[in-house]
Amino acid sequence: MSIEITEILDRLHACEAGLEVHRGYLKAMEYALRVSFLTHQDPNALLDTWTRLLPSIASTHANDEGPLFVAAFQQSLTILTEQIGLDRDAP
Repeated sequence: MSIEITEILDRLHACEAGLEVHRGYLKAMEYALRVSFLTHQDPNALLDTWTRLLPSIASTHANDEGPLFVAAFQQSLTILTEQIGLDRDAP
């Protein structure tokens, strides 16, 4: 293998490792948010506040990055909204 190919492979492996680390951070944050939703003192206020802020959050980042970022961001907002809304009926 040439030096250039080896360097490219090393960079690729470093990028993959970085992505894996960030996936771990995001997964931990997902669980922390879920616990926050489940234990919120006023689930109705949480949902109402989130619902009011959501359009502004979505439009602020609508064109920040490429299409993959936007799709993932929108999907994440949808999932968060569903989780907050589901917790509204929790005991």
